[in-house]
Amino acid sequence: MAATVTLLTAGCGEVAPGEETAIGQLDQTVFELTIQPILDARGCSQAGCHYRDKSNPNSGGPGGSLRIFECSGNPCSTDELLANHDSSAGMANLSNPAASKLLTKPLALAAGGVQHLGGDIFVSTADPDYAAILGWIQSPI
Repeated sequence: MAATVTLLTAGCGEVAPGEETAIGQLDQTVFELTIQPILDARGCSQAGCHYRDKSNPNSGGPGGSLRIFECSGNPCSTDELLANHDSSAGMANLSNPAASKLLTKPLALAAGGVQHLGGDIFVSTADPDYAAILGWIQSPI
């Protein structure tokens, strides 16, 4: 059952009407094997960013609407991975994948990104991690 996620327009997670993603439409297995490791490796899930505290899931870093558990040092549970998938999918735009907040926020301004307090995570759209996230959003199930 796909539930539509409408994120509050706050900080990093502004999603305009019509951009909402049905979270069940993006492949969770691809997320777990490909996207979660990118988010961990790029520091998105670390304290001070989009971190969600495993001991208190309602607290964490200052990173706007995207909230994710860090899964590299201490593996995430199935429920934590699902929460990360759903939070990330809520930042996706299926009708215009390249306009997804999950891609535009970490993309350098010079490459067409938007302001991101966490700085430039992807210098250009040619970054392989950017391409992997874009491919995930472009291939709904």
